[in-house]
Amino acid sequence: MRRAAFAAALVALPGAASAEAVLSLTFDGALHRFVPEMEGARTGFSRFATLQAVSIEGSDGPARLVLEMSLLPGARAGDAPYAARISFRPDGWRDYWVSPPELPGGAVSVELFDLSGPAPRIAGRFEAPLCFTPTPLHPPDPARCRTAAGRFDTPLVPD
Repeated sequence: MRRAAFAAALVALPGAASAEAVLSLTFDGALHRFVPEMEGARTGFSRFATLQAVSIEGSDGPARLVLEMSLLPGARAGDAPYAARISFRPDGWRDYWVSPPELPGGAVSVELFDLSGPAPRIAGRFEAPLCFTPTPLHPPDPARCRTAAGRFDTPLVPD
């Protein structure tokens, strides 16, 4: 099923998406509220033999926030992701702020995780350092990090 059709069907289901999607970030003293992008494999999940991959991407004007998580099969609310990565582009494609390769324990917490039924959904919080890098090809600069905190509560589209 195409993502747009799935997202439209998800909203049309009674009670399926009763709460508005939330994707927010507080960074460098500013609060950003992002609109999750449901089309084009931007906010969704894939199942692999040993992992479930979740990707959440949102936009706030030119700004972009991407949260990627790997969860073990059978993961439930309260389980920490096996791995996670956060990236923030405040100006679209110019500056990048990314989480370090090794996030501190508890940096991302999943409060709701349900892939069953007609309305898959994930919700949680994060608080982690984001470090500057001029391009996605360069490693983050550990001397230029700032704390970022945010929330996510969004439907997921199967890939």
